[in-house]
Amino acid sequence: MSRRRRPGFTLIELLVVVAILGILMALLLPVIQTAMQKARQKATMSDISILSKAILSYTTDHGKAPTSPDGAIESDAEIIGELLSLHIRPFVIDDRWGFPFRAWTGVSVAGCFGIDAGEVGVEDFVVQSVGRDGQDEGFVYNPADSEGNLFSILDIEDFNNDLIIWNGSWIHAPRPGG
Repeated sequence: MSRRRRPGFTLIELLVVVAILGILMALLLPVIQTAMQKARQKATMSDISILSKAILSYTTDHGKAPTSPDGAIESDAEIIGELLSLHIRPFVIDDRWGFPFRAWTGVSVAGCFGIDAGEVGVEDFVVQSVGRDGQDEGFVYNPADSEGNLFSILDIEDFNNDLIIWNGSWIHAPRPGG
């Protein structure tokens, strides 16, 4: 007497498919995580650039940078009111990881990230994102080594690096192309 095969999959076939899907997910998950962090980093850099342009516009109109919060930018900070008076649309004050941008303007820029007081005037400003981990990494700017101020993205931990712009120019950011 012959057995008739029932339609469907055997347990072994299902286990093989599940194992293959598990292997594919294990291979793709780091790539997906890196892509998501890179997107957050690029969006944060764009937001910092917008904030930087608003500060530059204010500085052009007033001959000095807006009032400095000397650290985290809060929604009720004086700098926000001064910048919104020039712009119709509000701008983001938190990075894409949810941490507030930090800013220093005018003479309070002196000493930030190793910036020499002799290079600072009333028009200067610095804006910082503390990166994915929310911790200030203690970056010190070296004007003699512009390439050394940049960093490479080699693994997920590199998204913890701070993003810092000084007077509209990046002094700590990912290297172009990587």
